Amino acid sequence: MNKLTKILFSAITSVMLVTSAFAGEFAVTGGVKTTYTILSNSGTVGTHGVGKGVGLSNEFSLTASGELDNGMTWSYAQDIDGATVQDDANLAIGTDYGTFKVCISECGLSTKYSFDNSAYGVGSDNGYGGGASSGTTMQYGSNISSYNNVQYHAPADILPFSLTFKAASTVGGAGGTANDSSHSVVGTKTVGDMTQYAVTMAPIDGLSLAASYYIMDAAGNIGARQENEGGSYSANYSMGPVSLGYGETLHAPSQRMSTASTTAKTNYYDNNAFSLGFAVNDALSVSYTEENSEKKTKATSVANAVTRTAVEMEIETIDLAYTVGGMTLSVSNSETKNASYIEGDDVTETIVAMSMAF
Repeated sequence: MNKLTKILFSAITSVMLVTSAFAGEFAVTGGVKTTYTILSNSGTVGTHGVGKGVGLSNEFSLTASGELDNGMTWSYAQDIDGATVQDDANLAIGTDYGTFKVCISECGLSTKYSFDNSAYGVGSDNGYGGGASSGTTMQYGSNISSYNNVQYHAPADILPFSLTFKAASTVGGAGGTANDSSHSVVGTKTVGDMTQYAVTMAPIDGLSLAASYYIMDAAGNIGARQENEGGSYSANYSMGPVSLGYGETLHAPSQRMSTASTTAKTNYYDNNAFSLGFAVNDALSVSYTEENSEKKTKATSVANAVTRTAVEMEIETIDLAYTVGGMTLSVSNSETKNASYIEGDDVTETIVAMSMAF
């Protein structure tokens, strides 16, 4: 895979150096969202904060595109959301043989949420469940968009059933910012190489299928018995105003441990979810989404006695969204059982949001 990434990188840079371009197009788009959130604990264990709060977030996107004088196409996209410059950016070169991309913390290939038909968003990807430092994060595994990477996308419309294929790899280790060098510290990589693949297809009208797989080696993880790897697959079917999706994900985190360990280590997370969406009319939509994740652990004593445990986390989310022109008003209510895989830690969250697109 290292040889492939070198070839892709060389091809992109060669095209940029020797081929002149016609005048391209440039656009600026963006959006702003304000939220009012109510959070409470409803279980026997209260490990998460409670209260109410107002939030405001924004994101601007800069896009440019054009055509080279040899018929190839190019595009550049840059997201600005208060992060560092060149975070969330990608450059793509389109050819008859496919598209080649260089991505900075962007271009994720994971299909973990391809089942989603929610009006506001799945519970594990929004609000308190969406990755807050003390949130109810559900484990879906890694995505290459967290790192600098190069990608190849097979040409569209050459395979049956609208089949697409994409492959991505970090180069020399997974880093997360522009011109990153954290993958090499005195000859020791702190983050391993990562590769990811994704396929999608639409075999019949209304039905879409998606699958993805990734693996990341455990840099510096001598004697590790388990690499960080995982995959997802999903099916989504739409008929008129109704959309129904189902997906499954398996995520095995990297393990750094000796043969005997009395501390429980996570073997894997086994997830499944379904999402039902209904468009009442052109402006109003409602949805129900349920996500389940089972964390399976194992502890091995010095006498090689194995103890296995499992904790199931569940998030149920009901959404409503109403759109008027460039403004969308949304209400989302999620109920989480065993938040962060802690039995008895139940969390309820209600989000009222107003979004403006421009």
